[in-house]
Amino acid sequence: MKKFTIAAAMVALIGGLLTASNATGAVLRVPHSAWPVCATADQDFCVESVSVSLNAGAPIKLTWVASGTATPVTPVAVPAAPAATDTKTAAPAATDTKTAAPAAPAAPAAPVIPTPKATTEVSARAGITGRWTSEDWAAKGLAVYGYDGLFINAKTANDMVNWVMIEVLPVKVDPTSNVTAMAGQVGAPIYQAPLDKDIYVSVKARVGAFKNGVSVSVANDVSVDATVDAARNTLLIEGGPVSSSLQASTKQCDGETGKATANTVQMLVVIVPSNDDTSGFGIDGVSGDMSVSSNGACTLSTPVWVEAEKKLTWTVKAPHFAADGVTENVGFYKAKIPAADAKLLWGLQNANDAATALEVTVTTDAAGTNVGQKNITVKNGVIYINVTGFKYSSPKLTVMMNKNYKPSAAAAAPANAAPAKAVAPKIVKILTCVKGKTVKKVATAACPAGYKKK
Repeated sequence: MKKFTIAAAMVALIGGLLTASNATGAVLRVPHSAWPVCATADQDFCVESVSVSLNAGAPIKLTWVASGTATPVTPVAVPAAPAATDTKTAAPAATDTKTAAPAAPAAPAAPVIPTPKATTEVSARAGITGRWTSEDWAAKGLAVYGYDGLFINAKTANDMVNWVMIEVLPVKVDPTSNVTAMAGQVGAPIYQAPLDKDIYVSVKARVGAFKNGVSVSVANDVSVDATVDAARNTLLIEGGPVSSSLQASTKQCDGETGKATANTVQMLVVIVPSNDDTSGFGIDGVSGDMSVSSNGACTLSTPVWVEAEKKLTWTVKAPHFAADGVTENVGFYKAKIPAADAKLLWGLQNANDAATALEVTVTTDAAGTNVGQKNITVKNGVIYINVTGFKYSSPKLTVMMNKNYKPSAAAAAPANAAPAKAVAPKIVKILTCVKGKTVKKVATAACPAGYKKK
């Protein structure tokens, strides 16, 4: 298995080989430069489509607009003029002049466009080639935070690995030149402006021969669904942005006095392949659908399996304080473990027992764990682990079997156990015994003393 960590807007490899990946031996080559928008049917490693929804509303399909090009506007249909009337037709009968003329229909109300809550500045970040947007972006309430669309930065996490990174960036458009640039924070445009926490983003990307092994994200409620066919693999990455801290150096995440440089709301997903010999992830037999997410953007590791102790561990890291130097950063950690993986790792026969069978612990550098909630649920064959309320800088989470766990009746016997052999019913022989005029029927091998078998 590989272990890696991700930092805000970048990913760095820090770990060594912990267990062998379940790679197929094929050479995987993922492009290191930013992927383009899919333009042809046979194109690979490109972004095929993007949509967003606001406040759990209906998905809004976005359109790609290249930098320097105006956002298309849907023309308003103008009704055709009525056909000329036949002048020879007799004039209608005179109307009653006492009847009031009908009132003219009211003009439709103009859509209410929310006022932006915050302004943004144009960043000089390179590589922003356009935006995914909509002609009614503002009318649908998507411009509240002062940006005009999204740029999907899809590429490898760094030049040394074949991990796929999907970064969602807010962008602004120059009203004169239509040039697109990243929306930066006021006074510090090198840092990404906050995304709207109420949006949910869906990105569909073609990934060639890439097969996902595990996903790690600075985001909320992320899912990575793979579609595999003979021609290519496709990933559908969905989730929401999350509040997180940004830092200029990882040293700001050490100890209990570190302070963030800035705060933002971001969405960054990294997917590690299962079919790569050099930097793949995997324990032989796992499904590849495991995922973790958090707001610890300074360091967030993949699951690390410790075979001798049968435990999974994760490390997550962030500055102890927010950018104001006073507010303590509070973390969350979510993990999704398919039931089949839990059975392989811990021998958990019944996933519905996960809440009592699995034990989640959190340790931190500070005294005490400050964990507000630890929750384990199961839905549709997936175990969800949700830990919230812990303090930074570097808490470590561990999941292992509860020593006091007793399997439920449904899980007591393995599903493939041989059926029990049928036991033939025992036949009981009834004797009729007499003594004078007294008659007894007994279920013994012989009649009682003084009685004779009839």
